[in-house]
Amino acid sequence: MNNFDFNTRRDVTGADEGMKLFFQKVYGFMAIALLVTAISGFIVQKFFLPQVITLFTGSWIGTIAVVAIELVLVGMIRGASIKNNPAKAFGLLMTFAVAQGLTLGILLAFYTSASVLAAFGSTAALFGGMAAYGFFTKKSLAGMGPILFGLLIGLIVASLINIFMASSGLQLLVSFASVIIFALYTAYDNNMLRQNYVQMAGQGADDSQLTGIAVVGALMLYMDFINIFYSLLQLFGDQRD
Repeated sequence: MNNFDFNTRRDVTGADEGMKLFFQKVYGFMAIALLVTAISGFIVQKFFLPQVITLFTGSWIGTIAVVAIELVLVGMIRGASIKNNPAKAFGLLMTFAVAQGLTLGILLAFYTSASVLAAFGSTAALFGGMAAYGFFTKKSLAGMGPILFGLLIGLIVASLINIFMASSGLQLLVSFASVIIFALYTAYDNNMLRQNYVQMAGQGADDSQLTGIAVVGALMLYMDFINIFYSLLQLFGDQRD
């Protein structure tokens, strides 16, 4: 018996066709979400900037309310995916992307265009490198999950404290930590998505189930990307005159 077929192409990445299509969906959904946020941010900057600034700076309640709504949306997206409703999950993802446009609109007005483009390019490079590592590494990064979650909770607590303290030093520390944490999350999320796909495909998951997972994966990677972008912009961006 010939165990070596030299006429068969060897997939050196270890990714079969189904996995490639799955990740195409993940990154396609993520790209659409980023585009929606960019458009929403531009609209906010041009037409609704005073109202949005008042929402965030007029009272801490406004900031907490926006964060709470975004957290609810994340939970609803996950819920729709679990209930095998990918269309609803995708619609909620777009709603979440629009909500993020409120923050982006303020940043677009606050920082120069050159700084925004530089931060975006740097984010894309860092994100791409960490995503590639998470996908292609033969190691399971599952052990990073509890550590990253603990760091994320600490980051959230520090951010909430700084809403009241308004310390520039603490804000710089939070931004620097955010870059590191979400860069690591990028590798972790890609690694987990790959493992989840293998598990679900092995259990005979249909296209609707895999699409739901792809939407949740796009949400996770979108949040990784956008948080790295915001943090780099706050760390190195030049403010407008």
